[in-house]
Amino acid sequence: MNIFENHNIKNSLQIKASCRFYVEITNKNDFNELYVFIRNKQLPVFILGDGTNIIPPEYYDGIIVKPLFNNINYLNETNIVSVGASINWHYLVKEMVSKNIYGFENLSLIPGTVGAAPIQNIGAYGQEVCNLINKVDCFNYETGKFLSLTKEECNFSYRDSSLKKGNLIIFSIDFKTDSINRLNLDYKSIQTYLDANKINLDSLNLNSVSDIICKIRNSILPDPSEVPNAGSFFKNPIIDKNKINTEHFSLDKLIIWDIDSKYVKVGAARLIELIKKDLIEDKNINIYDKHALVLTTNSKISQDSILDYANQIKSKVLEVFNISLEIEPTIISN
Repeated sequence: MNIFENHNIKNSLQIKASCRFYVEITNKNDFNELYVFIRNKQLPVFILGDGTNIIPPEYYDGIIVKPLFNNINYLNETNIVSVGASINWHYLVKEMVSKNIYGFENLSLIPGTVGAAPIQNIGAYGQEVCNLINKVDCFNYETGKFLSLTKEECNFSYRDSSLKKGNLIIFSIDFKTDSINRLNLDYKSIQTYLDANKINLDSLNLNSVSDIICKIRNSILPDPSEVPNAGSFFKNPIIDKNKINTEHFSLDKLIIWDIDSKYVKVGAARLIELIKKDLIEDKNINIYDKHALVLTTNSKISQDSILDYANQIKSKVLEVFNISLEIEPTIISN
């Protein structure tokens, strides 16, 4: 276990942030030492992946824990691959594609680590990571106990899981490697790309589908290593369709996916596009011109300033549509 004081907190919004203690965990034996350290310090704790989906304060008076587990182990007899939490997610996708393992390809190019993936149940283009998970291995830093959670025990839902609410450090995840060998091409933007480029479906394989997903993402989403951002800043809200305010915009101006006879999922990007002209501008923050769910920065922001801007968006969307937006990145608070 390595301990650093007054260490910077890496984050893709490029907020200048630091923490009181920064602790690296490199093997399972470190966890007992970490448990004692946390118990003695009596400070708040946050688990850090790649920092691509967080909004940190300028100073976190607490302990940042950085797991460093980089293993990929194939358990072929049980159709499982066990993956360390600090492996880059897209690296894992490329690894699975190279092994002809189905199910990962539609999740190509999502920023972040493997360990962060189940916490908010990452999803894209008709796939969610919960569909691939067998179990999640964790350490509870409050009790000092190890535990393994099944997919069912993680209580996965849209961009959510019970892993968000616990005092858990994920160090390894078991993924299934025996998903049905069928390409998932049903998502509208995939179909649009295939049609526009006159691609023969019979020519597609895992590698070409992954490549298509990367091209679609790159065409609408900024690379966080080049343009500071935290990915989608708001979740697509799930609401009662009858409660949407249509006084200013009719329903056909919105993007709506039916869930059941009562509830729908509404495209948050479209809501923001329709109201963004009424927002008070901030010289350091922009709504990305190719995708309104993404807020970009010039690296001269604070946690307060980006949350103020986000709350302005939330207030205007609520006022116009009677729809509450929820911020997707994790807000680190003291």
